[in-house]
Amino acid sequence: MDLLKAAISLETKKRKKLYERAAAKSDDASGSHKKYVRVADLEQAAAATTTTTGNTAETTTSAPTHPHSATSDKVGNDDPAATNTTSESSRDDESSQVAGAVSAEEAVRRLRARGEPIRLFGESDGQRQRRLRMLELSEEKSDGQRNEFRHVLARVEAGAMLDDLRRQAKMNDDEEEKRQRRYALLAAYDVTPISLGLLRSDMDQLCTLLYVYFKRLLYEWDDYLATRPGEERRSAEGKMAAATQRQSADYLKPFFRNLKQRTLPADVLARITEIARWMLEKEYMKANDEYLQLSIGNAPWPLGVTQVGIHARAARENINANKVAHVLNDETQRKWIQSIKRLMRFAQTKYPPDDLAKMVG
Repeated sequence: MDLLKAAISLETKKRKKLYERAAAKSDDASGSHKKYVRVADLEQAAAATTTTTGNTAETTTSAPTHPHSATSDKVGNDDPAATNTTSESSRDDESSQVAGAVSAEEAVRRLRARGEPIRLFGESDGQRQRRLRMLELSEEKSDGQRNEFRHVLARVEAGAMLDDLRRQAKMNDDEEEKRQRRYALLAAYDVTPISLGLLRSDMDQLCTLLYVYFKRLLYEWDDYLATRPGEERRSAEGKMAAATQRQSADYLKPFFRNLKQRTLPADVLARITEIARWMLEKEYMKANDEYLQLSIGNAPWPLGVTQVGIHARAARENINANKVAHVLNDETQRKWIQSIKRLMRFAQTKYPPDDLAKMVG
């Protein structure tokens, strides 16, 4: 938008100069001041400007053959540099105005989310933000509103075809062997000590056990889907189930990263611990209750703890962190919380309880 305004302003100034020059020429020819300018006068003024520019360029080019034109040669050599400097500075100003509302940290975050370099060689902040804006515009034109599940479903279909070809050729996949070794390593862990007591005594061990437990469930879910008959895997329901598992694995990556880095909030970690403990005891109804406490909480307002109004309220001091709707805080957090719910559904299918009343419908 700023570039368009600059182009319009430049064209307006150019036409104004041509108009003034044509008006002055017509006044000199007629000897009286006119309130209008003919099109022919404008064309003659434009032709005169072009001729003057061409003569200046010829003078600059032929300067080495005429010793008396050293001054004009110096001016001709200096003008392009000054013009380039001015154009570079104006280009930087324009690029900084294009995305001035985006901070540097936000620009870095958006570029990293798209897998783009956060800064090119010799790139200024304004140029980087203009590059980010161009990327966002190209995404809007090409993809529009993203349908993530459709992309995951396409990946699953392509992967299923590749797996069928490998099975027919009886190829040994090194990645599959590595994956089986990782699963065997996770299966060797004893996750029964998961409890709220570890949250107070040894948080590092608790985060490790939670990581192992949910990672192992994710591997078991993948193995369960991979061992289905070929007809079931190639059916529409089978592809949807595989896409759901693949999407959940992608959504759980930030959760596993937070467990590794020990950056989960204490209240969220406590709810996750309770969910895992009840799942280990096959009390899936109680685990679902803890999931509801984690996702929507006992929020006094529909959207969680919101600072409504400017005056103090007596009930506001009674709102604790365990009443916050964590699913509404962040889109990334909402996704991995939903993926934990999917793991819970798979767990009650793989490890059903003795009493069907303990299952979630």
